[in-house]
Amino acid sequence: MSASLTIFEKEHAAREKYIYFVCGLAGALFAYIGKDYFPVHPLDLVAKLNIWAMVCLMLCLVSGMARIQVYIEGLSINRDELVAEEELKNLRECWVKHKSGESNFTMAHKTGKKYTTIEELQKDIEALQKAKDATHKRMEKWFRWATGLLIICNCFLAFGFLLIVFAKLAG
Repeated sequence: MSASLTIFEKEHAAREKYIYFVCGLAGALFAYIGKDYFPVHPLDLVAKLNIWAMVCLMLCLVSGMARIQVYIEGLSINRDELVAEEELKNLRECWVKHKSGESNFTMAHKTGKKYTTIEELQKDIEALQKAKDATHKRMEKWFRWATGLLIICNCFLAFGFLLIVFAKLAG
């Protein structure tokens, strides 16, 4: 296995562990505040801070869970792009063999599709390249969303934690 693949796997595992940790921490802090919370009228400063802390922690949990789903979708699209890249490589190898005269007919190894003309093969290469480029753009969009949701999740966690501290200091 290549060093870059090993590092990617470690990075991916760390990223996933982190977001699960953040979601777990937000849920635990929410439960910690909620267990002792009893609404009072009129609301005093501590009660307001606790309510806002619970809202922030709930939004942290929701954005963290959304980030996990969005990131998984991005990985799925990334897999589709890699499959298309492998097929493109295969079709280009077929094209080179046909042009160099190594074979009288051309067949895509992965799909088994036989090409009788180089134009037919070229048309499939161009169509697959366009589809791969579109897939890449979709993947980038999903990963941008995942990054944004992670930032939102972290901000809500930080705000929630600060509000808990302020509530404890005020109480």
